Formats: sequence, structure tokens, C-alpha cells
Amino acid sequence: MGLILVSCNFLDVVPEGSATTEDIYKTQAQAEKMVIGCYSEIPNYFHPQNFPDVTGSDEMVMGHRATTRWFHYKSLMNGDESSSTTYYGLWSNTASSYPTGAVKKDIWNAVRYCYNVINNLDKVPDITEENKKTWKGEALFLIAYYHQIMLEYYGPIFMVKEEKASDMPSNLMRSPYDECVDFIADKYDESAKLLPAVRASGEKNRATSAAALGYKARLLLYAASPLVNGNAEFYTDFKNPDGKSLMNLNYDREKWKKAMDASEEAIKLSEANGYKLYGGDAANAERGRKNYHEAFVGGNSGAFNNWDEILFGLADQGTISYCIKNMAPRIGFSSYSSKGFRGYMFPTWSCATRYFTDKGLPWTDDPDTKNLKPEMLVSSPDYPAEKTSCFYLHREPRFYASIGFDRGKFEIQNGTIMLKCRRGETQQDDGVESHEYQCDNGLYCQKWISSKDSYNATQDKITYNSWVFPYLRLAELYLDYVEADFEYNKELSAKSLSYLNKIRSRCGLPSFQDSWSYVGGIPTDEAKLRNVIHDERSNELAMEGRRFHDIRRWKIMEKVLCRKEKSWNIAGKTAEDYYKLTEMNDGSYIDRSKIMAPKSYWLAIPIDQMQIDYNLVQNPGY
Repeated sequence: MGLILVSCNFLDVVPEGSATTEDIYKTQAQAEKMVIGCYSEIPNYFHPQNFPDVTGSDEMVMGHRATTRWFHYKSLMNGDESSSTTYYGLWSNTASSYPTGAVKKDIWNAVRYCYNVINNLDKVPDITEENKKTWKGEALFLIAYYHQIMLEYYGPIFMVKEEKASDMPSNLMRSPYDECVDFIADKYDESAKLLPAVRASGEKNRATSAAALGYKARLLLYAASPLVNGNAEFYTDFKNPDGKSLMNLNYDREKWKKAMDASEEAIKLSEANGYKLYGGDAANAERGRKNYHEAFVGGNSGAFNNWDEILFGLADQGTISYCIKNMAPRIGFSSYSSKGFRGYMFPTWSCATRYFTDKGLPWTDDPDTKNLKPEMLVSSPDYPAEKTSCFYLHREPRFYASIGFDRGKFEIQNGTIMLKCRRGETQQDDGVESHEYQCDNGLYCQKWISSKDSYNATQDKITYNSWVFPYLRLAELYLDYVEADFEYNKELSAKSLSYLNKIRSRCGLPSFQDSWSYVGGIPTDEAKLRNVIHDERSNELAMEGRRFHDIRRWKIMEKVLCRKEKSWNIAGKTAEDYYKLTEMNDGSYIDRSKIMAPKSYWLAIPIDQMQIDYNLVQNPGY
């Protein structure tokens, strides 16, 4: 079981006709329902019709014909978000109107329910001491996690420190960012002392001490990053009505040390309790490709839960099936059809070309590839009689585990197929604007698709694989440590290299040191090495939703998103015509010129809240 999003309402957990707090806590069984219900307001980060994490950066997008009404990340890419119009009802969900399709989560009431659990568990007559301890730990974890969600989307927030009435006071001020971080970190520490490190089967969807310390590491890494650590460029005038600054304006190097220590604490606890990278060390590139791909979608079972590596995750099969349907390339039709797989949720050119070479180097650093141009045609690595781009050769195993490309091998339909993406072929974009479900750049997502995903055109039936989408996994903790160590010491320690090489070894890459020995050694230029470390992180966590937040905390969001993505000439019918690099069509729902700093870094505070709370200040840029 993964994180199942369930209801969090008093009426759902008490006997019919007697909805009182006393009833909720009359029995241990009733109390546990309340605890489980407190998870319900956690956003669904994977579903592209909900939150922007997976599709709102430069990794994965929906086709240009897809509308903002359904795919809300486009509101961020088109400058549509404002204090009066938002597709994301997180800070409040009580405005007089929302755009059609807006997604809402009642975060503040969820925090209230968590405090209600803490305040009432002692009253449950038949509760065991173990359950009381664990359930209080879960409530504390969720208090921290809900605050962290809001901090990532909005910047400085309120800190809810006790159970409050359902209506928030109307004179609250936002707390300074660093105070928010300290409060959340303390709650994670409190929860970790009460929670088990590993859950029994049937409870894998619930909080653990490993998840608590892992999220604390993520929190402190963000807090040390350029966006919020000494960013006077954006936030000099960002103050409460009483004149108190909401952001620290002086860079503090020691924040990286806090992040490094938190990451190590989380790693040690996780490893000591059996968490590990799926597959272990790979003996060769093919084993590395399988290790990485199977870490997400499993082998041949048709149902897979990688709880050895995942610290917190989503196993909502409805979401997973929807994403598979929209990612997988068209099968079973020789021309466009709205039936079956759609293939219009796909990786970008930036995502695909960020992957390293088979030597473990950036493409422009590897002496074997740095002078190769994308338009250069070569024999396909899988089908030698077919021509494809040289950009698809000499890539690292994670590329082949994650990216599908023209004349490349693709796992689907109980085996493998050769993708044919040129005009007039099965996986084409046919150029007809009314045909919505099509890919705009000739790339497909393999990472979340497996041979167990299949479509029967005769029966018009899709068979879906089953797996868990990771919200937090062990590999991220290793990468947290590496980045924090580098930023603190301006070099990579032996421990950082060991963590980085665990990730590389699992997917069949040479060690970091061996890779860079091909070009004279690990970069000594600080900016160069920083970019490499960022790419190490982005490649390992590609299409998992973290880069949406990473490009913000690195303070590079507008530089990354304002440039248009590239595409092959998808109207080309021959290899020579198809393999011409051009700009990808964003369509009419995205205007990259409206992506700007500092506005686009955070969501706006809703106007309905500012009208009832005169102490609320708006985020810069709105």
C-alpha cells in the first residue's frame, strides 16, 4: 500500500448521528481512522491535472494542445496565476470563485485535525502505549509536512502551533522564513523520536522516522539555497506591516552544514534499518539500465512496491493508470486515435540531453561526443539498419531506462517495440490541430512505462502496471549530502564521493573520479562543479517532481524556463528531414515571456485572505 489519499472529516470517523469529538476517541479503532484521515490533504504531486511538480519545470510537459483548464501548470507558464485567480487552492479554498478545474486542499484544517489527535489520544480508553506513541508521531510528522508543503509553494507562512478553531484569526502575520524552518525541523525531530523507522506490511503508506528525518534534510537543504539564503536582490523590501523582514538578507554558510548533518543523520538511520538502492551494484551498463528502470516499475510481476528505497510514496492506482495512459506511445493504430495510449505527456529536450554519456560525463565534456551535432545521423543502437540521431548513442544507462526515441527500443506491450516517430508513422504527430493526444518533440517517457503496460485495440482495453510513485527516496538523501557538502567546503569529500558513487554504481556508471579522469580530473572551477552536481541530482531524480523546486531554490527558474524547448522537425517523413532541430511548439496556453522573477518563484497569497487579514503581505512580484 502507498499513500492513499483519504477523507479527513470528523463525520467520516464517528457513528452516524453523533458527530462529536468524544465519539472519535471512544475506541482505538475510531481513533486510528482519525489518524489515517489526517493524511488526506497531502497534494497529489504526480497527477498532471493536480499540482505542477512533475510538469512545471523543464523535464516533462503535456502536448501543446492540452489546455490550462485541465493541466494547471500552464497557468504558471503563462503568467495567469494571481492573488484573485489561482488553480491551486492551498492557502485557502474559500474564495468566491476559482477557474474551472482548480484543485483545492484544506491544509490549515488538516493541521488542526493533527493537533486534535495529539490532544485527545490520551482519552482513548483501550489504546496501547505503542499506538499512542506512534499515532502522536504521525500527527507531529504531518504538522511538519503540511507546513513544509506550504513553505515550498508560498515562501514564509503562518506557523500553527496549537489546535485552533476552524476559522483562522484575522490578524495573523507571516512568520520569517528561518523561523518557519526551525519550527518544521523541530516537529520532524519530535516525530522521529516516536515513529518506527520501518512500517509493517499493510502500513507502508504511513509516516516513519526515516521519512521524518529525510524531509528534514530536504527542508534544510532548501533553507541553505540561494533563493532563501541571503537573497537581497528579491527580498529587501519583503516585510511584515510591523517592519520585520520575512527573509534573511545575509548569506549564512553554516546553513549548508546544518543540511549536511541532517542528510547524514537521515542516511544513517535509513541504512541501519534496511533501506537501500534497488538492484545493488551493476556489473555492466545493461544491468544498470535494468536496475534503474525496475526501481520504479518493477520487473515482470505487474505489481511492484519498492519500499526498500522509497521513504514516502503514492500508490494511488487511479493516478498511476492515468499517467501511464498519457505517457505511453500510441499502440495498435496506424493513424491518430483518441483511444488507447496517448503519448502526450513526454520528456523535454532539456531532460533528455542532460543525461550523461556512457563515460559518466556531460555530453559537452566527453571527448568522444563534445564535437557531435544532433543532426548527425548514425545507425540506431538497437536496429542497425535504421538511422537515428547521434545524440541517442553513447548515453548513460539511465537515459535508455527513461527516454524513448525514434528508431529506439521501447519496453511496452509485453515486450519491446521500435518507436517510429516520423510523420505518417505510428508514433507520429500528424499535424492536425484538433488531434489533441500527440507528442510535440519525438520523445517518449520510458521511466514510468513497462512491458506490463499493454493495449488491446480489439477490446479497447488497457492493462496497467502497478507501482508506487516516490515522494521521497533514499537516493535523494545521498544527493542532499553531496550538494550541501560541496556548498559548505567547495569540494567533494570522500564521504560525498562514496554517496555519489552508490547512485552511479547502481545504474552502471563509472565512479565520479573515474569518469572525470578521462578529462584530467574532477573540475576545480566552482561554478562548473556546481553545475555538474546539479545535473547529477536532476538526472537521478528526473521526472519525479523535485526539479520544479530545485530550479527555484537554486535561483535559476526564470533562466531555465524562459528559453523555449527544442524539438525535432516532427513533420519530417525521412530521417534527413526529421532530424533537424527546431523550437518545440508551446501552443497558445504558454507564454514564456511572462515567466519572471521574483513573481514566478512562489504562488500568490489569495486576495480573499488578504481582505480578511490586514496583516498579510503579498509575495513579491504580484
